[in-house]
Amino acid sequence: MPRYLRARSGQVPLLALLLATLLAVFASAAVSAQEGEEPELTWAPLVTPPPITAPPILSPTDQVDGFSMGSPDAPVVVELWEDFQCPYCQRFTYEVEPAIVEQYVQTGDVRLVFRNLAFLGDESHWAAVAASLAADQNMFWPFHDYLFANYRGNESGVFRIDGLLEIAEAVGLDMDEFRQGLVLENARERFAQIHAEAVAEAYTRGINATPTVAVNGTPLDSPDFASVADAIDIELAKAATAAADDEGPEGDE
Repeated sequence: MPRYLRARSGQVPLLALLLATLLAVFASAAVSAQEGEEPELTWAPLVTPPPITAPPILSPTDQVDGFSMGSPDAPVVVELWEDFQCPYCQRFTYEVEPAIVEQYVQTGDVRLVFRNLAFLGDESHWAAVAASLAADQNMFWPFHDYLFANYRGNESGVFRIDGLLEIAEAVGLDMDEFRQGLVLENARERFAQIHAEAVAEAYTRGINATPTVAVNGTPLDSPDFASVADAIDIELAKAATAAADDEGPEGDE
């Protein structure tokens, strides 16, 4: 298991997050720096969630499959490793992601894939579970838009059960199916799988911050648009060269 995770650009080490969460009622669900300890979902106190607001930007809904968006035949896969309580992930969603979608995903060059790396507290864990339930209904991307639009700071209450139900209704999910997935036993089982898969892969690939962008499997040092676009263009050039080599010189028999 990784020794630490941090929110990129803010340079928030896991130790500082643990010290903060130890003062809150969600301490038992915080990510631990000690090997062998696993976070577990807990019930949050009943609160009135802040009013849900519509996102300023909506992701396109064509060519969507679970957590991915774009052509399955796209030569470049861009993975977004994020936490729904990460303010820099929210900024990336507004400032960088729309340009990637417009310039590369909608042209068929890139398939965008979201990866849940939930470590910033109990509401991150619940948001990850809820997003996974939305993905089951092929509604992850609008749910993703609403989650980031309504992020108001860590453990603000908006990603507790009532808030997640409001978002699900706004998105148009099958509410019976969604509620069943949020039953504590079911949610714990789902989160355990999300956490185990994400942490194991992040560790093997050296990913320890959010947001992290990986282009065709290679994590980038910076998630700004120029860096992502440069990496995509390099991979597209490689794909074009490989395609040309496969076709061979014109006129070959």
